Amino acid sequence: MIDEDGRLLVASHTGLYRIDNVDQAVLVGSDRHDLMPMTSDGAALIASGHPDLRVEEYRVRDRPPFLGLARSTDSGKSWEVVDLLGDADFHALTTTETGLFAPETSGRIWHLDDNGVWSQRGEVAARDLAIKPDDPDQQLAPDYEGNVWVSADGAETWTAATDTPALIEIEWIDDDTIAGFTESATVWTAADSAGPWTKIATSPSLPGGDIEVETFYVDPLGEWWITVRGGSIFRSTNAGTSWDQACAPPEQA
Repeated sequence: MIDEDGRLLVASHTGLYRIDNVDQAVLVGSDRHDLMPMTSDGAALIASGHPDLRVEEYRVRDRPPFLGLARSTDSGKSWEVVDLLGDADFHALTTTETGLFAPETSGRIWHLDDNGVWSQRGEVAARDLAIKPDDPDQQLAPDYEGNVWVSADGAETWTAATDTPALIEIEWIDDDTIAGFTESATVWTAADSAGPWTKIATSPSLPGGDIEVETFYVDPLGEWWITVRGGSIFRSTNAGTSWDQACAPPEQA
C-alpha cells in the first residue's frame, strides 16, 4: 500500500511496516497485529487478520483470535476495530462503489454496504478477490487448490472458470485488464474473466533459486508490487515486463 506521502506500507504477520530503503523496514505504531489483508477506502486503511493479544482490548473471551475489520485514519499508527472482533478473519478486502467485499476463512464472501450493514453472499474458498472496476457484479476468486471461480451477480453464486492458469493472486486493474500470478511467479493477463489468458514477459528472480509469490498489489499510479516468501518485495513500472527489488531481508540486501 502506498501512503499519502508516497511511501510503501506493508502488512505483515508481525505488524505494519514502512519501507524506508531496500534494506530498512520500520514498524509503524506499536501494535503487532497479524495483518492478513489491507486496503484503503480513500479515507483510511482497512485491515483484518489476527489481533495483537498483548493488548487486552483485542481479547474476546471464548472467541478465536480474529481481528474482524479494523480501520486506521493515521496511516497505521493506531487501529480501531470497526466490527466482528472475535467473529471473522478475512483474507482479502476489496472496496467498490457498492461497498466492501471480504472473503472469510470459513469460505463465504461478506459484503459491507455504505450504511455499515453486513450481508453474507455465496460460498467460495477464496484466497484472493478481484472485482471489475466499473461493474462490481463481475468478480474473480482463486481458491487454495489452484482453481479460479467466477461470479456475475456480486458474489451470490460462483462457477469454476475453464482454461485458467493456477492463479493465487489476482487484480482487475481496469475494465480491460486482469493480471494474476501463479505461486511460482508466472505472470498472466486477460481482457476479461472468460480469457484467454496470456503469459507475459518476465518474473522477478533472486540469486540462488526460485521465488514463491505471496501477495500482489497495483498502486494508484499503475505500478505493480509483489511480496515473496522470505520477505523480499519487488516493483514493476512496466506491467510486469521487468522488476526491481524494493525491499530485501538483511541477508539479501
